[in-house]
Amino acid sequence: MANYKIFGQDPYWMNFYGLMILTLIEVAAVGLDLTQFAEERGTTEKVVTLWILTIIAIPKFIMIAAIFMHLYGDADSKILTMTALFPAFFIIIMVLFVGLTHPDAASGLPDWCRPGNYGL
Repeated sequence: MANYKIFGQDPYWMNFYGLMILTLIEVAAVGLDLTQFAEERGTTEKVVTLWILTIIAIPKFIMIAAIFMHLYGDADSKILTMTALFPAFFIIIMVLFVGLTHPDAASGLPDWCRPGNYGL
């Protein structure tokens, strides 16, 4: 059990409620007809839906990492956060160096790697 509160409530329950609300927004984004909204902005419904899902995924990731992975609020959360972020540095370096040093990095990607060719 956590030794702190979020809005005066247990953080695990607050996180659960928040994740359920965000999941409902995701389900609505997939289920609703967003064609008119997309046409007003000069794009397709799939692009709007993907943007909504991506924007919702960011707070869900932060909520899961902070509460369930104990990266926030616990006495040792600072060291746990640094431990969790340590591999991210090497992943970013790897992606940058492989992407920037490969001769065909920008133009030689297969179709399934290029944005817009996911077959959605």
